[in-house]
Amino acid sequence: MFSDVYINIMMKLNFPLLCLLLTLGSLSSKGQGRVVFTKIEGTAIEIYTPPEFNTDRSYPVVYFNDGQMLFGHKAVSMALQQTLDSLIENEIIDDLMVVGISADRLRSEKYVPYPNDAFQRAPNGDSYAQIYSRYLLDTVIPYIDSSYNTVTQASGRAIFGFSFGGLNALWMTLNYPDVFGMAGGFSPSMWVNDFAIFNEADKYQSGQKIWFDIGTAEWNYYVPFQKLLRDHGAMINSDVYYSEVPLGLHAMLDWKQRIAMPFIVFAGENSNEIMKMEVEIEVIPSQSIPGKKYTRLNPIVTCRSGLVYSLAYEATYEVLNPIAGKVYEEGRFELFGEENMDVLVSYREFSKKVKIRSRLLEE
Repeated sequence: MFSDVYINIMMKLNFPLLCLLLTLGSLSSKGQGRVVFTKIEGTAIEIYTPPEFNTDRSYPVVYFNDGQMLFGHKAVSMALQQTLDSLIENEIIDDLMVVGISADRLRSEKYVPYPNDAFQRAPNGDSYAQIYSRYLLDTVIPYIDSSYNTVTQASGRAIFGFSFGGLNALWMTLNYPDVFGMAGGFSPSMWVNDFAIFNEADKYQSGQKIWFDIGTAEWNYYVPFQKLLRDHGAMINSDVYYSEVPLGLHAMLDWKQRIAMPFIVFAGENSNEIMKMEVEIEVIPSQSIPGKKYTRLNPIVTCRSGLVYSLAYEATYEVLNPIAGKVYEEGRFELFGEENMDVLVSYREFSKKVKIRSRLLEE
């Protein structure tokens, strides 16, 4: 079961989508999507097709690492079929296909695209990440495109993943922009090789979409990746979305709560008109440096479509009593002394005043 604290936060931030996801078991008027199992060169593949699947129309496709986690009973999987059926039924996203590619014992070696002396290599000396990339590009995608009527332009293909699989999704999209138009990374392991993925931001191509998130209970400082992408042409909250999830863990149950988000970015039909803004005051213990704490203001918006994301660089932070402290452009803050700090957080027509207690770091 999800913790009461987490459920309360999700209800506060996105009550309409939470209600939708908690009622996924009901049948829709369009019927249910279908999941078929196959093997491609020995790897288990599960393929989701939407309700009212029509062989005469072309479908965009999401390729999903760790495909073994996606489908099946909601107690033991991400219950992705039910989520997609409901999103499609409620016209939150357009029809699409999902191809889940199962991982194996070489999961880390296949998903991490950077050198690591601890990783095994193939007998011919290639890294397994190279082999996995070629397998996706030269075998899986051609198989799907030849077996189904798909959108074959990059804009009609996305790749998603969790953790190492999310890092792989980001790397594949940035390095193969002619193949993938979007990446979705749930808690992607950007920390690998001293944040080497940050150095790939200059490969971003106009029109690509990126979704990445991180929970504050599994914290790594991924926020700057959004700015790096912006510096190379991406539009924040149009091309690239970042979600900083209060109390979010590096865990399947947490990813399951927000699995709909990158699908809304990729195939959303409805307007992402913002309905409300909340501001979280966060003191986040470092996962790697004992005693270090990250202090942040995290403005979170909820859209009519159900999309929830953090504003970070896009909000403005006005300190009303500058003697008390400072807030930086991405929401990080410092406190200077004994006076509480008052901050006006604004974005478009939304604004909220927050008070940060001077002794917050002592609590």
